[in-house]
Amino acid sequence: MPHPYAQLRIAPPRHSRSIAAGFVAAIGLVLSPPGAAGDAPPYSSRGSHATLVYTIDIAGHTHKGNAKAGTYSDDTVHQRLDGTLHLAGTQGTVGRVENAQQLIDQTAPARQVMGPAIEEAVNTCGDDEACMTAAITKMSADMKRNHPGMLDEARKTKAQFSRHDIGGWALDPRKPRCSLHAVTQGSSRYRTIDAGEGYSDYVTGSKERHGEGREDCTTKGMLDLPEARANWNGDTRMLKLMLPGLSVDEQTRDSDGKTDTAKVTIPDVTLDDLHWSGKGPQSGQQTRQVTAGGIPATMTIRWTFTPDRA
Repeated sequence: MPHPYAQLRIAPPRHSRSIAAGFVAAIGLVLSPPGAAGDAPPYSSRGSHATLVYTIDIAGHTHKGNAKAGTYSDDTVHQRLDGTLHLAGTQGTVGRVENAQQLIDQTAPARQVMGPAIEEAVNTCGDDEACMTAAITKMSADMKRNHPGMLDEARKTKAQFSRHDIGGWALDPRKPRCSLHAVTQGSSRYRTIDAGEGYSDYVTGSKERHGEGREDCTTKGMLDLPEARANWNGDTRMLKLMLPGLSVDEQTRDSDGKTDTAKVTIPDVTLDDLHWSGKGPQSGQQTRQVTAGGIPATMTIRWTFTPDRA
């Protein structure tokens, strides 16, 4: 478990926080130089919502022919997914102590001395905050009176704080909301030679494909929710988006009237290293070369991320 000096995440206070963890953190305040706690930046983290709207559009075409033999095959594919994700999460700041190891090493003797008193206070106070406050005050006074040299040694170095903006959003598992709508279509046309003993003939034919599917996330269990996320690193100003795809049942009908059904999946898409200042809506577009149903295709992803919007 990381030492409390290593990182501070300021979240809404909760009375149910571990008492032991509170005392361990208190050691740092007791042993800090005067004013050190007040010198820390005002770290904050607030709950927020965000809306992510995106389109995944896949289109491809391939043609193969043998002019000498008079044969050919021609195939097209078009798949499109329109998605709207209603995300919940936090956008705020994480504070870190950059010289954590130095402080840990320097305060080790004092922390060892205070260990029994901390354990006794935890067992005595339980969830009583007033009792905890009194115990911390008494520990500080005892250290000053009985171990002034050890306390002075522990106070030599001041904690060096740094501030880091972050953001993270996902579907709310308690009340997930999304709107995914996918449409697929395509065609295949061909002319081949049917040859047998003593005969040969041209055979032509075609197939038409189409499918459609929807998802609103409300029927999904927590473990079955699509992977939909937005993460922001304020140090690099980089945004990462995870856009869920969708599977649909695609119907096929050939020129002879025969039908068939197959599962077609528009895949999940992850977008890395997207620039965002951390304020206001941000939009973008990206293209990739993919294969859809064995057909070379171009995938175009368009997206708009809007924070503070449910």
